Amino acid sequence: MMRHLWKKLTDIKLPFWVMFMNTFSMAVGFYMMIPLLASYLLHDLLLSVTIVGVISAIRSLSQQGLSAFCGTLADRLGYKRTIVVGLLIRTFGFGMFGFVDHVPGLIIACFFSGLGAALFQPASYAYYAALSTPQNRITVYAIREMLSNLGFVVGPVLGALLMGFHFKYVSLTATLIFVFSFFLSLLLLPRIKNEQKPQDARMLPQMKKVLQNRAFRRFMVFTMISWSLVAQLYMAVPFRMNQIAPEANIGLIYSCGAVVMVLLQVPFAKLGQSKMQPFGVLSLATLLLAAGLFTIGMTGSMIGIYAGVIAFMIGQVFLQPMMNTMVSEFAGSGSIASYFGFNSFALSIGAMLGNVGGGYLYDLGTVLGWRALPWICFLLFGLMNIFFMLKEQGRRTDSKTVSV
Repeated sequence: MMRHLWKKLTDIKLPFWVMFMNTFSMAVGFYMMIPLLASYLLHDLLLSVTIVGVISAIRSLSQQGLSAFCGTLADRLGYKRTIVVGLLIRTFGFGMFGFVDHVPGLIIACFFSGLGAALFQPASYAYYAALSTPQNRITVYAIREMLSNLGFVVGPVLGALLMGFHFKYVSLTATLIFVFSFFLSLLLLPRIKNEQKPQDARMLPQMKKVLQNRAFRRFMVFTMISWSLVAQLYMAVPFRMNQIAPEANIGLIYSCGAVVMVLLQVPFAKLGQSKMQPFGVLSLATLLLAAGLFTIGMTGSMIGIYAGVIAFMIGQVFLQPMMNTMVSEFAGSGSIASYFGFNSFALSIGAMLGNVGGGYLYDLGTVLGWRALPWICFLLFGLMNIFFMLKEQGRRTDSKTVSV
């Protein structure tokens, strides 16, 4: 058994090891600092909630808002080069957090932190797609998500330990982690020899070509709606716990969900691909997301909260690897980073709509005295998306039948 395991490990090529290490280390660096940043700004620097919200929004805007442009840029410059430049820029941004204590400096740090991610994230997904094959791609993306979730488990624990000394140590440690990823990528990550450049290397025509793909536009709408449900988790759980058990440990709930994702990510992703059609997997994922939120909202006990969070996390286990696999299939052999960049931008819109719409529904339900309102809306919203995704899968099947 050990010999078989060793053979499987040695069959993994160096670029995969480098990318897997990058994914894990960057997740640890991100999750050890960003979740603690708001607390530091509020309690240590004594900034107002509004200012903290603006600073956080700038990071999200620079990361998600520029992702489509940066993805197209990655197709022109090459994936390795864009990953390295992105890591260097994020390293600079994360390092600034430990040395500035005024709003202009914090805004600059947030902007560069987001810009770095906007550069390396689409390029990273594209690099994974270029290294993998259609047969193992779902497994590759599942491993990537598993390592990212493992970073989500480790990062906050490490950040909390360092926060006991000072936030500066959190910032410096996260910066050193990204320095490690930078040199790891620069020295050990090879340029992909068969990386195909788009025929038209100009930025705007290339972006226009991606948007002209009608099937991909529909796909982005589907994932955007599903992602609006994903965005609810970090609002729904605190909202319900404040009503049910304000003294309970919310971190324990999120950690439990993250452990579930780490354990189930690879086997469940492979199971979904082997047993179902792509949009069928996305539909199952959306159903679990919506049902998980419905359970969180309608239950009156902590056991129900845990059950809802676990169902929600299993939905994400199915959603993310299949979504990334389908993006790479839409892209084909060229403009892979452009497609990932546009999809990332669509997900950011979904997250924004989910946060704003969800917050409105929570308040509206409270004002009207109908507390079931948001949870019923989330369930109906998910079911509506499932209906159209299954219809899209039927359209795909019919087109393949006609072509045969």
